[in-house]
Amino acid sequence: MLLKKIVCVAFLFVVAIGFSQKKETANATFFGQATSMIEVGPLSGKKLIPETPRKGEVNPKRMGANKIVPGKGRPINGEDPLLFKQKSMQGTRVGKAPSLTFEATSTNSAPSDPTGAIGPNHYVSARNSSFAIHDRSGNVLVPSTSLASIFPGETLGDPIVFYDSFADRFVITQFDGDPFNPEDPQNGFLVAVGQGPDPVNDGWFTYRFFTGTFPDYTKFSIWSDGYYITANKDQGNQSNSEVVYVIERDLMLQGREDARIVGFPLPGVRDFGFYSPASFNAIGSELPPEGDARVIYFQDDAWTGVAEDELKLWEINVDWNNIEQSTIAEAEELTVSSGAISAFDTTFDGGDFGNLPQPTGGSDIDALQGTVMYATNYRRFCDYNSVVLNFAIDIDSRQDTSGADIDNVAGIRWYELRQNGDGQPWTVFQEGTYTSPDGKSAWCGSMAMDIFGNIGMAYTTMGTVEDGATANSFASIRYTGRLATDPPGTMTITEQDIAIGTDIQRNGGNRYGDYAHLSVDPADDRTFWHIAEYFQATGNNARDVVGVFTVGDDVANDVGVVRVDSPNDATFTGLTTITISIKNFGTTAQSDIPVVYSVNGGADQTELFAGPLAPGETASFSFATQADFSTGDEFFINAETNLAGDSFPDNDCATKSVENLLANDVGIFELVSPTTTGQFTATQEITIIINNFGGTPQSNIPVFYTINGGTPVNEVFTGTIESLGSAEYTFTTTADLQAFDTYTFEIGTALTTDQQTANDVINRTIVNQLCAPTANCSQFGDGITSFVLSNVTNSPIACNTGYEDFTADFTIQLSRSVSTYTVSVQSGFGDPDGAERCSIWIDFNDNNIFEDSELILSNGFITAANTNIDFDIAIAEDAPLGRHLFRIRAGDVNVNNGAELNDACESMQFGSTHDYIAEITEEDVVEPNPEPIANTDLIVVTQPDNQFLITKVDSNAPEELRVYIFSITGQIVASNLVKRDASNRFEYTLDMSFARSGVYFARFGESKSSGDVAGFVVR
Repeated sequence: MLLKKIVCVAFLFVVAIGFSQKKETANATFFGQATSMIEVGPLSGKKLIPETPRKGEVNPKRMGANKIVPGKGRPINGEDPLLFKQKSMQGTRVGKAPSLTFEATSTNSAPSDPTGAIGPNHYVSARNSSFAIHDRSGNVLVPSTSLASIFPGETLGDPIVFYDSFADRFVITQFDGDPFNPEDPQNGFLVAVGQGPDPVNDGWFTYRFFTGTFPDYTKFSIWSDGYYITANKDQGNQSNSEVVYVIERDLMLQGREDARIVGFPLPGVRDFGFYSPASFNAIGSELPPEGDARVIYFQDDAWTGVAEDELKLWEINVDWNNIEQSTIAEAEELTVSSGAISAFDTTFDGGDFGNLPQPTGGSDIDALQGTVMYATNYRRFCDYNSVVLNFAIDIDSRQDTSGADIDNVAGIRWYELRQNGDGQPWTVFQEGTYTSPDGKSAWCGSMAMDIFGNIGMAYTTMGTVEDGATANSFASIRYTGRLATDPPGTMTITEQDIAIGTDIQRNGGNRYGDYAHLSVDPADDRTFWHIAEYFQATGNNARDVVGVFTVGDDVANDVGVVRVDSPNDATFTGLTTITISIKNFGTTAQSDIPVVYSVNGGADQTELFAGPLAPGETASFSFATQADFSTGDEFFINAETNLAGDSFPDNDCATKSVENLLANDVGIFELVSPTTTGQFTATQEITIIINNFGGTPQSNIPVFYTINGGTPVNEVFTGTIESLGSAEYTFTTTADLQAFDTYTFEIGTALTTDQQTANDVINRTIVNQLCAPTANCSQFGDGITSFVLSNVTNSPIACNTGYEDFTADFTIQLSRSVSTYTVSVQSGFGDPDGAERCSIWIDFNDNNIFEDSELILSNGFITAANTNIDFDIAIAEDAPLGRHLFRIRAGDVNVNNGAELNDACESMQFGSTHDYIAEITEEDVVEPNPEPIANTDLIVVTQPDNQFLITKVDSNAPEELRVYIFSITGQIVASNLVKRDASNRFEYTLDMSFARSGVYFARFGESKSSGDVAGFVVR
């Protein structure tokens, strides 16, 4: 019997139930599909779009830091409890210099957001809004070029690059939408999947997914049932708003336009500002089983509402066949009190983002607090699954006279978690705190495990003499690591240099890096390729450097099964051949290798692979002894090698689950059109996707739909769908969905020979509502900032999402007896050549559609910014009396559509749309304007138990201001971002119950005038 990972389905089900009974579970709360898929041709021979340096911060990371309780929750005396163990073993193994280093790209603007991944023949890197492709020697194949070369017209940036080794494809992502309008429903991300393995000569499938609110600081991960995305999104509402997404990997690899997206909250999460969880990212040669995916984040007891330090995990199970049943559940909580982990301190400077001092007077730069660093790499071994992760911690134990931390030195807290079989709980196998030698900070780490269980970790270092380093050192890139046989919790490899900085960061404020990225070479599954940001005094200041290194010595004898190639899901009728791939991981050629398989834990079938198998070679082997798959629903195949003298048996095996499909099984996959919300017509087309879940091709499939339980519409799909294939079908009978209402669809198939009816029918609800197009109104000031007409004065108008509904606030009195009205409009952007335009509609027939006949101002020129521009409008003598919807839009037509601003619902890139009520009367009526709201100075209200309420009213302030709490010596003890409410009020609650007694000060924003700073006393 194989002494490997044999999965007992019944046992795992019992275990899963036992662990889930006490945890909160939530269903997915967001469902959609790609709003577009564009096929982009090969980059070779193509005129590439030059990269354009990005101006300003597109990913401003401007949302609030986690809400800190000053004085609460650090390890005893500020000393990290794992420091001594690391220092006792640090540098006990001599490291090897990198085998290759090269600069991927450079810029004068930081942070550069470096990311990159190695494939069989290429290294693809990206930064900000550009990407580049190199060969394995670092030679340039595609020079740094705009992301628009693969994302037509899109350069918002913050890309992530990864190589999907299981599909042999590269993937490049970037933001979509408007980070300065986080509520814009056009916000989301773009994903380009290679059409083949060659990123230069194969094309790309480019997808667009909307997420509603802006998905800041995205991280992408590979799992068997999708690409998983985590985002810093919906701060303060993460427990019931979507902050984790899964997109349909299988369909995207095929270039299918109907690839879907599902979104989840994080139930039970406890954080109150900027946060960056991570989903497990599968590497190696074998994908995990579908489902049981994990998201992980740390919880720091310095934060409000967190009782103790812990690692918290969530389990996600996506059901693409019944997507609304997809779930997320609280899984493991690995806490200090349970002994699972040691205490840590992840808080720097009260939550502010300027932390680590640079030499020679450079500004303090970001330690990337609140972030599980990218990527959280998962690997399968025979008897366990492993994942490694890391984040920055404060290891400086000094405090100022007020008791505030002096957070000047960072270390890296790292973990290896293990799972002793699929479906089992995750536990901490080892944890450590790594510190850079000579008193330098170490942070911005990225780590992974190789095929032999060794760990490599690269990171940034920096230090100043004033802060305890033995010598001043600029930000530099270095690496360490450990062997699988080393004492747990230690990085033993002597710190090695990748690139040494010679200058401070000059053009990025306090931002640093944002990303660093280590990937494992698929050629040998043991070489690490790392990219990160450092700074040079000559040329472009910010450089993205790639370092290539290995950990550990070569292994002479090591072979293993890297995957079970066949069979795949099918309708089985008898004996079936099992085919595997075998790889030689060692340096010695191997022959006569024993290979063995079993099915569902049954008898071993042992045969001999004659070989020879050269070092690094992979070969296919088909067992002569076939397996009987004719009886049963699912089969678990375990295959392995049993080479005598194999130096690392843990990588010898691979597993696969195979389903015995019903012969006849079709059902509905999804409603494609109409979408969940929108503005629909009286002759709306209904489009669906039909799936063949069975093992036999199917034709002439009856399909139907009903709306709100009405009369069924029955038709027949006459095409043919192959086994496990799908097809799109549009009913010839349209639906009347013009009225604003909620419509519930029942959609189904009715194949008479269907053997599984549970997947035949789906229900979907759509809402027909008034179009509310959003746009960016902040970046360049496009859109309406002041509006005056008749009795209504609305000024100033703040920029939020680009769409504002003022119908409940203002009713414009218009008389059809007045020949002409003058409307005065201001915009934050103007153009004498007519780029900025303004149009107005009144929905006279009250059908909630703005027709051309209702356009009363067409493309008026806004020739100057922040200046009243007057336009004349007329109300016809026969205009319908009563209340009607009034819409005004302003925007940049050169960017939006290059011609006119005459579509009331069209999305704009830059501009705004506002709705009012217009009341048409016989006589002219004028009502008074509301009084403006007065501003107030900052006020601190003392409440019991050292609780404080800090408020300020300022109608002229930005939409968000940072609040600073600092000690009498000027040390920041807490910092966060506060949003202005509808009453122009900023409000922040502060818990100082753990702080030392003394005088403190509060400040909103950077101004230090008397009205912006107030003192208070902690007793």
